[in-house]
Amino acid sequence: MLQQRSSGLLLHITSLPSAHGVGDLGPEAYRFADFLHASGQTYWQILPLSPVDPGAGFSPYSSPSAFAGNPLLISLEKLVEENLLNQDDLSVFNELPIRDVSISEAPTVSSDSASSVLAGPLIIAPSTLHAAWIKKRPLLQLAAEAFLQNATPAQRSDYERFCGWHAEWLNDYALFTAMQEQTGESTWIRWPEDVVRRDPDALARETTLLREQIEVTKVLQYFFLRQWNELVAYCYERKIHIIGDIPIYVQFNSADVWANPHLFKLDDNFQPLYVAGAPPDYFSEYGQRWGNPIYNWAAHEQTGFAWWIHRIRHQMSLYSLTRLDHFLGFAVYWEIPASEPTAKVGEWVKAPIESFMHAMYRQFVHLPVIAEDLGTRTADLQPHLRHYGIPGMRVIQFSFSDDLPTSTHAVHNHTENVVVYSGTHDNNTTLGWYHEAPEETRQKLDDYFGIPITSDNVVDQVCRLTMQSVARLAIIPVQDILKLDEASRMNTPGFGGRSWQWRLLPGQLTDDVAEQLLKLTKMTGRAEGS
Repeated sequence: MLQQRSSGLLLHITSLPSAHGVGDLGPEAYRFADFLHASGQTYWQILPLSPVDPGAGFSPYSSPSAFAGNPLLISLEKLVEENLLNQDDLSVFNELPIRDVSISEAPTVSSDSASSVLAGPLIIAPSTLHAAWIKKRPLLQLAAEAFLQNATPAQRSDYERFCGWHAEWLNDYALFTAMQEQTGESTWIRWPEDVVRRDPDALARETTLLREQIEVTKVLQYFFLRQWNELVAYCYERKIHIIGDIPIYVQFNSADVWANPHLFKLDDNFQPLYVAGAPPDYFSEYGQRWGNPIYNWAAHEQTGFAWWIHRIRHQMSLYSLTRLDHFLGFAVYWEIPASEPTAKVGEWVKAPIESFMHAMYRQFVHLPVIAEDLGTRTADLQPHLRHYGIPGMRVIQFSFSDDLPTSTHAVHNHTENVVVYSGTHDNNTTLGWYHEAPEETRQKLDDYFGIPITSDNVVDQVCRLTMQSVARLAIIPVQDILKLDEASRMNTPGFGGRSWQWRLLPGQLTDDVAEQLLKLTKMTGRAEGS
């Protein structure tokens, strides 16, 4: 499916610098797009854009909606420009620690130049997602209320069109969110029973009672999608494409499960019978107990996979390419009894991948997706990926933990129709990985590269090897092009409370970094016209 040699960087939106505690769709996102263009990159890969849940450690892979956008990503600067907020409203963020950035660290030039990337004279230092959650939500509420009160007829018409186009998921999500706030119960099975069971009269009653908050939620989704589309258009002008991410599973405490309980393995009281996860592996000796409810695949088949078709169509409207997380779960999945505290006890269960893929291709003809085919049981996937021409993933770090001559992750075994990574958001940074690597792995590195590998050169060598791969698409996490260590790791599977917090500092992506990356991109035939 991948047609030409190209490359890109992996950086989630929340990891961008921002004056408001979390990366967003504001000025720094555009400056990062400028950096990608200046360094010869074609793709910007991100993590899921869906709303996050503080109770789930703010993981973008555990969301109250498979369709909604994360309101925390809405740019407050843009809302000020639209007179939906005042500059004084943002003063709450002045309470956060700030640091000075010298002009040499962050030169300020025109926004069309790569030199302006991540620049600014006075910058708020990285803070936790929880702090941003506390500070941004009241301001977003204020902006939404201002829009509802003061929208022009043209703005109101555009908003109403948005609500109509997305009604299939938006109405349930807005009511779900309003019910959480009104009841104080984040878990929907604790709501009034008639609402839990979705009695039509009960839903109509609550929709009327909670009309104002429902409208606020819808307006925030409207803000999000409008800002997202503006950023995507800016990227496309610079020939940069976005790679998105679809988590295979949804969170139990979500509008999706509440609205479609028949599509999941739940008991008569709507409690999960089984939960998803992964058996013990490279990442965890106890496996990973994700806790998501398992799909009732028989029910999905009966509908012609309508929910999945809707979900994938929605994602395709957001991205040029979409990574399907844990693609293995479409073929075979690790099913854990809900009563089990870890993932050690479970069993492999087959999923209807043949009928699923047939349904997808009958609907879409062409699926612009990347299959996350990492971990155990990948052999179950390969015939299906080959048949449909879907590219899988290869991770350079993994090759040095495997049997190197035969590892599919080793660069000498790569094929063209795959996406190669130095590491992913679930891996340590390459420098952090080297710091923690056993002597056996370090010896493999020395032997494979033919030179002594040290902390000083390991990142350059691994990134170079990634770009030299025959794989048509190469992706490098931003942490690796900056040679950052384990302190900058994005996610450690199984330790959600310590994950997802990493932030890029202003001024880190300099002209020199762009120049070196452009040189490597051209040399390996991945720049446009190279």
